[in-house]
Amino acid sequence: MLTEDVTWSMPPLPHWYRGRDAVMAFARAVPLTRCPSWRTVPVEANSRPAVACYLGASADAVHTAWSVTVLDLAADGRIAGLVSFLGAEHFAPFGLPAQLD
Repeated sequence: MLTEDVTWSMPPLPHWYRGRDAVMAFARAVPLTRCPSWRTVPVEANSRPAVACYLGASADAVHTAWSVTVLDLAADGRIAGLVSFLGAEHFAPFGLPAQLD
C-alpha cells in the first residue's frame, strides 16, 4: 500500500521518515508496539482521505484523541505520504469528540 519513497511526518515533531523501510520500521517500533490500543475514524481533510486516531490503555478503555493523519495518494492509489497532526485540538474542526468510550 506504500510507495517506495513514502514519507511520514508528525508536526510539531521535527523528525520524519522517508522510504517504505523507514516508515514501516517506525510504525512497528512505536505505534504498533508501544501504543496499547487504537480506534480510528475516517475523515476527509482538504479533499484528501484522512483518519482520526484515538489512543487507549486497552481495547475496552476510553480512547482519547491523539492525531489526525492526512494521506497523500499516488496516481496508482498507493500511499505516498502521511502527515499526522498530533494533538486533540485538531479534532474539533472535524466535529469529532475528544474521546471515544
